[in-house]
Amino acid sequence: MRIELLKQILAVPTCSRQEGRMVEFLVQHVRQRGPARCGEITTDDWNNVFIRKGSIGILPCVAAHIDTVHPLRPVEIVQHDGILFGIDELEQRTGIGADDKAGVFICLELLERFDNISVALFASEEIGCVGAHHAPAAWFQNLGYVVEFDCPARGLLSYTSGGVRLFQNDGDFIQRAMPALNRHGLTNWQDHPFTDVMALRERFGISCLNLSCGYRNWHRSDEYVVLDEVQAALDSGKDLLRALECRRTPSMLTAAATPRQCWMSPAFNWQYDDQSESRQARRRGRDRPAR
Repeated sequence: MRIELLKQILAVPTCSRQEGRMVEFLVQHVRQRGPARCGEITTDDWNNVFIRKGSIGILPCVAAHIDTVHPLRPVEIVQHDGILFGIDELEQRTGIGADDKAGVFICLELLERFDNISVALFASEEIGCVGAHHAPAAWFQNLGYVVEFDCPARGLLSYTSGGVRLFQNDGDFIQRAMPALNRHGLTNWQDHPFTDVMALRERFGISCLNLSCGYRNWHRSDEYVVLDEVQAALDSGKDLLRALECRRTPSMLTAAATPRQCWMSPAFNWQYDDQSESRQARRRGRDRPAR
């Protein structure tokens, strides 16, 4: 795992509707690494970034978002006791936008580990998945599925996002994914707020997952990244993509799910606190539904 690259990404200032510096960094990075390692990169008018590598028809896709809730300001990334955190110009702790720069890093690492892969990095997720809602439909026509890295900590997955079920229950996609997910301890299925795969599932019916990528205390000044958890996310991503292979999965849309309807979902409810800019999970006290 290239920790220095992760530090570079975390140090790039970016926020919703002002992702220009991150877009510039990504374009420069991919072009410097070259097409053999990283494929071809394009952008659109919404500041979305798209990368394709390989020549086969159907490609897997990994995704993250490039905006954050933090203002544009310089930040020094400090490594200490297995974590990364940020210090501002006044030598105070500051947010680093690890939600979702950690996911961006994992996508770039996976890009160089597969011969046939695509990467979608979306703008303005934090204000309603604006980039994902406006991404060009043609770019997604030859994708088999999308795996996003935008859950905190370790071992978490989105069963629903914004009330949208991300895949078909008991379908081919999830049946092929489950052994790899279980091997890596990705077993804590939850109902989460919106993220980009919600918009993609609604627009295109494509099967999706959203996984942990090692950031903690997101949207706060004491935000940080746990290096071991980032490595775990990278390892699980490699194993998962190998299990899912390069083939299209059935695009069968289903109704929005509730915990009683979700055979894998713990009875979890995520609430967004606009004042503190933090999401807090609160159990409702309902029993896990039987399979």
